[in-house]
Amino acid sequence: MKKIGIAFFLGAVSFSLSAKEGMWIPYLLKQLNEAEMRDMGLQITAEDIYSLNHSSLKDAIVHFGGGCTAELISGEGLLLTNHHCGYGQIQAHSSLEQDYLKNGFWAMNREEELTNPTLTAAIVKYMRDVTNEVMVGVDPAAPQKERLRKIGENARALIEKEETETGYNIEVEPFFYGNQYILVAKETFRDVRLVGAPPSSIGKYGADTDNWMWPRHTGDFSLFRVYAGKDNAPADISEENIPYRPKQFLTVNLNGFQNGDFTMVYGFPGRTQEYLPANEVSYIMYNYNPLRISVRDQILKILDEKMRKDDATRIKYAAKYARISNGWKKWIGEVNGLKETDALGKKQELENAFRAKLSQNADLTRSYGYVLDSLNKLYAMQLPLNLQRYNYLERMYYGTELMRHMLRYRSLVKSVEEGDSTAADLSKRLAAGMEDFYKDYDQAVDGEVFEKVFPDYIRDVHQEPLPELLAELKGMNEKKQMDFSQKLFEDCVVLRNPEKFVSLLESNSAKAVKMLKKDRAYRLASASYEHYRESLSAAAGPLADAAEELQGAYIKALREVFPERRFYPDANSTLRVAYGKVEPYDPVDGILYKTQTFLEGVMAKHVPGDYEFDLPEKLIELYNEKDYGPYAQEGRLPVCFIASNHTTGGNSGSPALNGSGELIGLNFDRAWEGTMSDLNYDISRCRNIMVDIRYVLFIVDKFAGAGYLLKEMRFAEPETPVQLPAEILPSEKN
Repeated sequence: MKKIGIAFFLGAVSFSLSAKEGMWIPYLLKQLNEAEMRDMGLQITAEDIYSLNHSSLKDAIVHFGGGCTAELISGEGLLLTNHHCGYGQIQAHSSLEQDYLKNGFWAMNREEELTNPTLTAAIVKYMRDVTNEVMVGVDPAAPQKERLRKIGENARALIEKEETETGYNIEVEPFFYGNQYILVAKETFRDVRLVGAPPSSIGKYGADTDNWMWPRHTGDFSLFRVYAGKDNAPADISEENIPYRPKQFLTVNLNGFQNGDFTMVYGFPGRTQEYLPANEVSYIMYNYNPLRISVRDQILKILDEKMRKDDATRIKYAAKYARISNGWKKWIGEVNGLKETDALGKKQELENAFRAKLSQNADLTRSYGYVLDSLNKLYAMQLPLNLQRYNYLERMYYGTELMRHMLRYRSLVKSVEEGDSTAADLSKRLAAGMEDFYKDYDQAVDGEVFEKVFPDYIRDVHQEPLPELLAELKGMNEKKQMDFSQKLFEDCVVLRNPEKFVSLLESNSAKAVKMLKKDRAYRLASASYEHYRESLSAAAGPLADAAEELQGAYIKALREVFPERRFYPDANSTLRVAYGKVEPYDPVDGILYKTQTFLEGVMAKHVPGDYEFDLPEKLIELYNEKDYGPYAQEGRLPVCFIASNHTTGGNSGSPALNGSGELIGLNFDRAWEGTMSDLNYDISRCRNIMVDIRYVLFIVDKFAGAGYLLKEMRFAEPETPVQLPAEILPSEKN
């Protein structure tokens, strides 16, 4: 097969004429982007950003917990990421007696740093094109299932060989829907400790009201430290471990920036779908998102009411609420943005041009004339199935905690039924995990949510074959359904007597399984999951696979039909660089959003005692005294700023870098008017939101009194008359 490598990318970057759109593979920056980036204000080289031959910025960029980004900011493993990325760890260490969510946490020495058993920090060592290796023996004419089997076989063999030779964690990721494959090698550290986090009244200031919004006033950051064995290699958590000594860490720049300055975001963006046809985007706008939004409307209303009334409930449900709300608000903004930027019109215009080009070339018509029509038919066939899948996911799986929890016992039931000798050990492991479930669970809250969403789930589930229990429930009237849902919680073996159930799991797995199989909650959780998997996913899966294949053919066709245009690869949680500028935007008539917010704006939103807009007294005192230290800008304290970098989920915690590759901020969000950027990037309104590094260090130093951490950092020379304290000035040792 002909090699698909750099040449593919050279023919492949975005429909937009804007230089700012795209999430770029760092090892290809020199060939594709360096000249353009330098014209925009980049002062370092592509080799400084990504290099195999010497340390580069990539060695300071960390995949944090597999879902966020972080960056190394000292030679002693100090790690900076978002508050919301570290939220689960902060919550896990919190209790009513030590409420780190409410009060913040600051380790004043290494001994006080808190371990996090499941948290990882991974650093990319190298990336390379392995398309040729992955495609060996793959017959282009073979059925898709056979081709995917062979591709998977080749990828697994390549991963095993590379991991054996290097000791790194190896991934082989598809790009452009399988037109290209890139190998990513990571060094994954398993001892990552919490160092510091501001109170939620700073780190989550504005909470859900301000989420996805600009102007923003949130100090969304937290600090961790990576530990390694004495050989500086990854090691399990141990008191013998020492702070990791990175090949590279970022220089902090406190000099600020001006409108029009170059910015760059370096991180692990999660998922985008920039090349969907207009029909599928229409389904997202008018079918899928509205369903998900309506369900979460109901759930969030219940949770919000309970959390405001009770601190214990607030602690238990803070992270859960944030997860549910995050997608809900994003989808609302996405729908609005797609409508207001005429995303459907733009995609239809492209498709019309595509068809017109095909009609002018018989060879292209023979090769690709079928692609768009076939793709549209497949997405139309998926519509009713996907609506039912979202019905299950939003109402039964993500919506109701008990339903999701009961699925944990399916493997135990199967093991006992099959006489598996490992059943007893599995049962004990399940028992050991029950403490975490009970710690953050409220039966009354979950029961109220279930009673709200359960009737709608039963109403909307209909794909045959239906499990016997679901068919029986569909045949019940509303009163009988309500009786069933109430008894489900009242009689649940997991909830009725927690101590007894845990003891039973530990001592008699067979008896525990016997009780589970009679339990309404277990039976419903199993029946609804089986329907999702065996009726819905079984029907939708082949359609999705075929659509995935056609998406690849569509992108390949676009490249051939429009050789003058370039296309960038969709995000897939691999290391990427996005670049743009600090610039304002005007999303609606009469409103121009500036690029910077200040502490005055924080104070203007302050509502004493409010769940979202309360503030710590210490911060108010510092504001009243204007005690900003060296972090002020002309007497004002910067808080957040925006730029036109193309980001998405997974970029949370990514460093915002200036033209010299120095740290000026921390990416944490997108402006609500531009959340449709995963499907349709529009430079007129797509802005990423970052917390200013000066606000981060002000909170660490002046608010928390943890200024000792700054002594580890490396600072750019100050350009303003206001001098940094001597203890944090650049020094030879850094």
